[in-house]
Amino acid sequence: MLSSTPPIISGRGMRLPDEALSNADVAALADPRQLRLWAERNQWCRRQLDSEAPGAWSEGEIRGIFERYVAERIGINARRVIDRQALIDGRPSRRGVHASDLGAGACRAALDAAAVDPEEVDALICGTSSPERIYPTTAIEIQSKIGARRAHAFDLLAACSSFVYGLHMARGLIEAGIHRRILVVAAEYFTSAVDYADPNNSFFWGDGAAAALVESQESARRPEGYLLVDTHCLSIPSQNIRTGLGGTKPFLARMACAAPEPPRQEPGESGATDEAAYPYFWQDGPQVVKDVVPVVVRETRSIVERNGLALDDVRQFMFHQPSALFLGSLAKRLLGVRLPCERVPTSFLEYGNTSSAGAPICLAEEATMAAGEHACMTVFGAGYTVACALLRKS
Repeated sequence: MLSSTPPIISGRGMRLPDEALSNADVAALADPRQLRLWAERNQWCRRQLDSEAPGAWSEGEIRGIFERYVAERIGINARRVIDRQALIDGRPSRRGVHASDLGAGACRAALDAAAVDPEEVDALICGTSSPERIYPTTAIEIQSKIGARRAHAFDLLAACSSFVYGLHMARGLIEAGIHRRILVVAAEYFTSAVDYADPNNSFFWGDGAAAALVESQESARRPEGYLLVDTHCLSIPSQNIRTGLGGTKPFLARMACAAPEPPRQEPGESGATDEAAYPYFWQDGPQVVKDVVPVVVRETRSIVERNGLALDDVRQFMFHQPSALFLGSLAKRLLGVRLPCERVPTSFLEYGNTSSAGAPICLAEEATMAAGEHACMTVFGAGYTVACALLRKS
């Protein structure tokens, strides 16, 4: 039976690792040659170095400027990570902690907040950019860890948009009367696949998870929450954000190489974005911002206006959390304001860019909205993928 009322997010939760990787840590891990090339190409850094250290720049001076750039321009002070020492040592973590452990912690918190037992959950959707493997899925690992025995579980991979894609799917399943309770969780162990030698992309990333229990209003035991008023998703083909992590394409590319482990190329070199040569995260940052900011502005306006609201009627805008540069550009173009702004929460300052978990962490931390006020969650990711959700506090 189709529901005439929107579903409600009745429980929220988040789980972050205890350890932090500082900007000084990230600067120390950068390859000296790549760091010098980065500084020569970055206008802000070049101006700083020329004013403070005219002439030849020492490696220490460049690392210091890099550290300042991340704090002052990108806006990230630190990022939460599963295993700081493993990253510093340049080795895999041996702790046995994965994205599903963070996701399970976030799901338990969301269930507790909603007074719902795990066995009452009908489905579990895990949005992630860093799945533990292709299968069994990270969602099934989480399902097992929390004891959601009645649920069916699956991963949803829409990169950094995955959580809101999951809300969109949960809304449809509940409004169609197929399910009553769905856990949507974003779980990321992104630092496991970052090239810390590359100063162009190494400083963004953190690990973390956030979850929301989405229920039909008839099933919810607690009236407080966020009505899922409207959702919208779209995708735009692009190769400007890529990874060689997982999948048959990078696997076959490596198998085709003469050596078991092909020579590692660096970002920007010929073929460096080919999965066989560079198996890490890669993006053309300036082009991504140029492409995506207008789309995010357009889609945010669209979902707000088609629900009879003006931008001034929205109390909070929970955007994807890549950097101060990106969020600042959005805030200026959409709202005509500068950061910091209480209407644009920022989880990236101390947590880093947690990929699909960034916006739902903002939702999990929300504590100032009053009943009847609206929030708009708009995110983007590789693909490109873009997704919006309009919420109303109940």
